[in-house]
Amino acid sequence: MAKTMKRLYPTPPGSELIRTATEAREQILVSAARNVVRILGASAATVFLRVPEAPELRAAVVAVTALGVGSVEHISLDDEAFPSARAWRSGQVESAHSVEIMSGHPNLSVFAPFPLEAAAAPVFSGTRRYGTLTAFWLRVHPQIDDLERGRLARAASALARDLDQLVDQGASLIPPRVPHVVAVEGAGAGAEGMTASTAPLIYHLHKLAMLLTIASRTPDVVKASMERVMDGFRAQAAVLTLTDADRLHVVGAVGCAREFLRTLNGTPVTQGIPETEVIERQRQSMYGASDPRTAGRLPEHIPDEQNFWVILPLLAGQHAVGALSLAFGVERQDIVVEQGTLTTLATAVGQAFERTRMNDAQHALADDLQHALLPPMLPQPAGVMSTSRYASATSGINLGGDWYDLIRLPEGQVVMVIGDVEGHNSAAAVVMGQLRSAVRAYAAEGHGPGAILDRANRLLIGLETDHFATCCCAWLDPDTGAAQMATAGHPPPRISTADGRMPAVSLETGVPLGIDPHAMFEVTDLELEPGTLLAFYTNGLVDFGTDLDPESVKAAFADPRNLERVGDQLIGAFSESPAGYADDAALLLVVYQGPSAQARHNVRQLRIHRRDLQGAQHTRNLLREWLAGWDLSSMADEEELLLSEVVTNGLVHGDSDVYVYVRRYPQHIRVEVRDSDPHPAQVATVPREEDQAEGGRGLMIVSALASAWGNSPSGRGKTVWFELPIPSASR
Repeated sequence: MAKTMKRLYPTPPGSELIRTATEAREQILVSAARNVVRILGASAATVFLRVPEAPELRAAVVAVTALGVGSVEHISLDDEAFPSARAWRSGQVESAHSVEIMSGHPNLSVFAPFPLEAAAAPVFSGTRRYGTLTAFWLRVHPQIDDLERGRLARAASALARDLDQLVDQGASLIPPRVPHVVAVEGAGAGAEGMTASTAPLIYHLHKLAMLLTIASRTPDVVKASMERVMDGFRAQAAVLTLTDADRLHVVGAVGCAREFLRTLNGTPVTQGIPETEVIERQRQSMYGASDPRTAGRLPEHIPDEQNFWVILPLLAGQHAVGALSLAFGVERQDIVVEQGTLTTLATAVGQAFERTRMNDAQHALADDLQHALLPPMLPQPAGVMSTSRYASATSGINLGGDWYDLIRLPEGQVVMVIGDVEGHNSAAAVVMGQLRSAVRAYAAEGHGPGAILDRANRLLIGLETDHFATCCCAWLDPDTGAAQMATAGHPPPRISTADGRMPAVSLETGVPLGIDPHAMFEVTDLELEPGTLLAFYTNGLVDFGTDLDPESVKAAFADPRNLERVGDQLIGAFSESPAGYADDAALLLVVYQGPSAQARHNVRQLRIHRRDLQGAQHTRNLLREWLAGWDLSSMADEEELLLSEVVTNGLVHGDSDVYVYVRRYPQHIRVEVRDSDPHPAQVATVPREEDQAEGGRGLMIVSALASAWGNSPSGRGKTVWFELPIPSASR
């Protein structure tokens, strides 16, 4: 590894001592592991080092014979099954048979499907604790004796003394992501026909194959594959490309020249380059150090003549889904004879990509269907500010039954709805869509919350779906602050007033929809003060059997005017929910800002059609008029610049209509731009070609000039917002 790193990254002045110490550390660890295999007749030995700031041991070096076993590479310090963890805690030699280890970790049987025994000794000096030295034997019955324990303990003590000297010289003992694996040669340790690299390569291939079986998404496969081929196979550079329609797309790359990657990405599969030829022939190819077809692929400081390329087709069944291109230093000619191992590597990666790309497509389809059932954009009537969040608990093709809605009535009132259909499948999603449509229709007819729930209940019973649903429905008149609320088995919203109080809402919960055709839903009258925030939620946001945590809500409600941040904080806890109780999470946040007439003076809004090429310019002109009406013309230039950036970003990259909201507060102006694209906006550190057009240089300017800014998922789409302070003379 040290030599590879030396080639990839030029040595900065003054770092020669550290580099030498790092090389010395690796030599010492390798020597210790090999020595244990030889003196104890073990099949493998591993040096585990403590991970800084984490309760974990990680494999730094593994020495294996041709009959070696796959070492576990990560061990928790409090694990009772592994002798390495017990030796760390006790400071003594500890041992265990595979029967004991597998009882605590049955999934490890695929790593070592044969009986084995392991013993570990602590690598401790007088003042330092480094890790453990662990030996493995292929044994049917436990038989380690005191002599072997003593030899292992002495080897660990000797290693600790050597590491003391290295630490004093400034060497780092942080274990690598992937261990350095070496073969142990000698009588009984090798196998006829195998090179010194065969056993380590098979070890890494086995580990990668196991990691790929649990990878569910394409980025997981890319990460595992690139780490293992770079750190395990010790490649100089690596590129993963996948075919998409008639072109190649780079999905992962390390150690390559940028210009090469730009040229490779998007290459037609009909173009004659090494990757496309390998994919067409479905056979691996090697390109020598002087081959012009692979020239210029590495950074300028790495001469092409010092490296050769091996390019492998990623096979899945009878077709190739892409290519894995590996560069090796000329000293690694031994890799050429490992064609069988490399072919197996590429096949394992190719099959994993085939599976995860199918999963990705199913997940994307489910996301599209789920979001299609949600409101594309929440209305923002005068006197009301709203946002939403939706998070799914599972991947794949399962759909959920959570929904929310905000309905603007012709007379200016609004109806707020949130509900949850029992189940997490396509049937629940269908029922949810039917209920949402029915509730919108009942609200538009002028029915109050109780009557809406009554009609929805009778509808669901009449559908005979065997599903039930919970639902909370509220009505608000922004002109007066008068509100009504009713619930069918659903928790009431959390409420926060402008002065920070969180009054409890006393509601008759009622029975869920779809159970009792004679159920009555009691309506509660409320009077909302300006600045009141209502948080409607489904049970995916709460612990199993409990309510939304009051302290978490209080912390999130600290700045209710920044509704997007409130939503981010509340939905952020969703990922920490217990896996056994995971459910979809929906969140509807509504702030009552005050009587409509007052709100209309401080809020301006505009809808821009996705095909409106003059949308950004029209918005800039309107912004100047709005600011002039607030006597804030001095802010026009800066506001116009930032608004233009965000609007153009939404029109170019969101592929949807864009809604603009400009709100005047006593201390600042807040601008929100909403679209129906769920992907978060990104700050581009290098301007993109499409951002060179009028009004679009990415979000770099927004990030640099706004006093605060952010972008958040908002149910079916996202909201990008920024704030600028009002000059003190204009307040």
